[in-house]
Amino acid sequence: MYRVLLVVLLIAFVGVCSAQLNFTPNWGKRTSSPAAGESDNCKESVDTIMLIYKIIQNEAQKLVECEKFSN
Repeated sequence: MYRVLLVVLLIAFVGVCSAQLNFTPNWGKRTSSPAAGESDNCKESVDTIMLIYKIIQNEAQKLVECEKFSN
């Protein structure tokens, strides 16, 4: 009985969660080409990348410490 109900619910969730992706020919392309001096506008600064790296390291260390205390 429970298996039948579980299968019916699973089929219903899969039907609700289905999606369709459409890509246009210009998908992912910039609308204007950058000038000669503007080619590095999208580059992140090293300081910003290092800050993100340190934040991820701190969070990973917190997770490791939590695992030590939980066992």
